[in-house]
Amino acid sequence: MRSIAIIRAADILKLRSTLMEMNRTGIDFEGKPKEINPGAVEKILSRTAGASDKNCEFCALVPLTQDYESSRSKMKSMVIYSDVLILDSSQELFENFARLIPVLPDLVLPNVLYKDTDKQTGTSKEKPSAVYLGVFINRKVQVQTGSGTIYTGILRHADSIGVFFEPSDNSSPLFITWHDIKKVIIPKEDK
Repeated sequence: MRSIAIIRAADILKLRSTLMEMNRTGIDFEGKPKEINPGAVEKILSRTAGASDKNCEFCALVPLTQDYESSRSKMKSMVIYSDVLILDSSQELFENFARLIPVLPDLVLPNVLYKDTDKQTGTSKEKPSAVYLGVFINRKVQVQTGSGTIYTGILRHADSIGVFFEPSDNSSPLFITWHDIKKVIIPKEDK
C-alpha cells in the first residue's frame, strides 16, 4: 500500500460510481475498499488544516498500489462523483488510517465489479449482498419477521448480521437477524 484514498459521498450510488470510475481509469486497489464511519472520518479530518466540512452519509478507505503522484494524475482524467482525498505514505494521517484498514469490514456494494471479476461471465468471485439498508438508517421503516409480526419504528443500524431497530411504541430496542426478517417495508414519505 503506497497511498490511501478516503472517499466520502452523500449517497451510496455516488460512492459506488466513484469506485467504479477509479477502477476504470487504472487506479489499482490493494484489496477491497473498507467501510468506515463517516462521522469518525470527519472528526479525524477536522483536526487537519484545509479539511472539508462536508456532511457525508457514506465513507470508504481504499488502499492503493500506486503512489500519491500517480493516483492524483490518474484522477485528473476521471469524473468525480464524491469527495476523494488521497493520503501519501509520508503524511501524518496515513499511519492512522493504515492501522484501521485490517480491522475494518469490507465495503459491500451490490453489483460492483472489481478487477478480479471473471471477464467472460461478468460475475464476481465473491457475490456482494443483494440487500443494503444503510441508506435507510435513522429513518422510519416496518420490519416483518418470519412469525408474521410487523414492527414499526426507526432503523438504527444494519449490517451483515441483521438490523438494530427502535420500535415507535417506546418498547425496548430490538436486534433482528436476517434469518428472522421476512420483509422490510419502507413507507412512502408524507408530503
